Amino acid sequence: MTPKKTLNFDELAHFTPKQKEASRAVKKFRFVLFGGAMGGGKSYFLRWQLIYMLLSFHQRGIDGVTVGLFCEDYTNLNDRQLSKIKAEFPAWLGEYNSSEHNFTLKKRWGGGIIAFRNLDDVSKYQSAEFAVIAVDELTRNKEEIFNVLRTRLRWPKVPDTRFIAASNPGGIGHEWVKKRWLDGVHHANEKEPDQFICIPALLKDNPHIDPSYLAQIESIPDEKKRNAYLNGNWDIFEGQYFTEWDKTKHVVKPFEIPYSWFRFRSIDMSGRNGTTSCHWYAIDHDGTVWVYREYYASGLDSDRHAIKINELSKDEEYRYTTFDNSALAQLGLPETTYEIYWRHGVELTIPSMKNRIMGWDIVHQYLRWDEKNEPRLKVFDTCPNMIRTLPMLIHDELHPEDVDTRGEDHAADELRYFLQTLREQKTPRPLNAVQKRMMQIRRLHGLDPSEGLYPESNETS
Repeated sequence: MTPKKTLNFDELAHFTPKQKEASRAVKKFRFVLFGGAMGGGKSYFLRWQLIYMLLSFHQRGIDGVTVGLFCEDYTNLNDRQLSKIKAEFPAWLGEYNSSEHNFTLKKRWGGGIIAFRNLDDVSKYQSAEFAVIAVDELTRNKEEIFNVLRTRLRWPKVPDTRFIAASNPGGIGHEWVKKRWLDGVHHANEKEPDQFICIPALLKDNPHIDPSYLAQIESIPDEKKRNAYLNGNWDIFEGQYFTEWDKTKHVVKPFEIPYSWFRFRSIDMSGRNGTTSCHWYAIDHDGTVWVYREYYASGLDSDRHAIKINELSKDEEYRYTTFDNSALAQLGLPETTYEIYWRHGVELTIPSMKNRIMGWDIVHQYLRWDEKNEPRLKVFDTCPNMIRTLPMLIHDELHPEDVDTRGEDHAADELRYFLQTLREQKTPRPLNAVQKRMMQIRRLHGLDPSEGLYPESNETS
């Protein structure tokens, strides 16, 4: 093809109106997420936006700039990016080096480089520098990867470095991406919270989408999934493990737990380098489980966690406390975690069961609801970490019947520990006048006053 003397980017890239909106956002904000529904043209936008930025640097007299386009691994890098650029990027614009996975613009266009890289080991880039970093499917990465990549945003004479991401909802990074770009919730030390913006990418925004593909999405019978794929709903997403979760059904305002209700605790322990999750549970007369208190903390030793849990448990009696059975491991230390908790007043009575899949099945049952039946699990809105993390968990790719343990599964684990112990247990209903009189008579004769008053199925398993 004959080399171009002038270059019109609009004619070259043919951005859709939504892609142009995202491109304008990149000019104003340092951290831009172009995300949402399937088929929104996100991956296309990333590679061509990088071309646009290299050309812009050239116009400013800054040549030889390197920008990076990253995917979580090489397979996806090749499928989503490398296989496309060979057909899309014209030879007169630049040249692709297949051994280095770089696309280099011709010198007349500034000689800038798009380095196509994978994130299987982010430490490889500790000394690298990029004027712009783009990540395709950001939610497939943990937040630690983002934290490393943003430190690599530096280039001589480029003060306005940029981080651009494209992503569908879902994946192990769903929760942290949603918090930063959609909810505007950042760490206390974030210095640029106003520089994060999300431009929603919907399937209907892409005029090039194949009508047959749209028909397939619109034909999905599950309303929640159909809505997620069409509209990029970040509360419902592909791979979500607990699809039954609905905040309007499962989360309630706190109330005073009746003294007569059975109470329990469940704890997923960790030391200083992990997260310890403890929740307090009560069961009503119908067998509904109410999660009424939460302790969720990290950065403390086991004894400090135990002390705080004990302080929160004052003046309450518990049928039992379930716990992670790994607390019984000696690990070459003077005391096990189990012994540390007992020494600080937290009696651990029932270790967690080993059958994870059966446990998750029980959690599904308690979360399940329909038009006629309420869920059997209700969570006080004063338990934000259980409310936040349960709906964010995803299926394990290799074992889809299990939760992906790379996610924040601490609250879910101890919920599973507890529900696996319940069987058909529930708090007995208050005694009527006849039952109270029977108890008085049995006491007079030196007999167990409660024997026979409650069905056997209501006793502790």
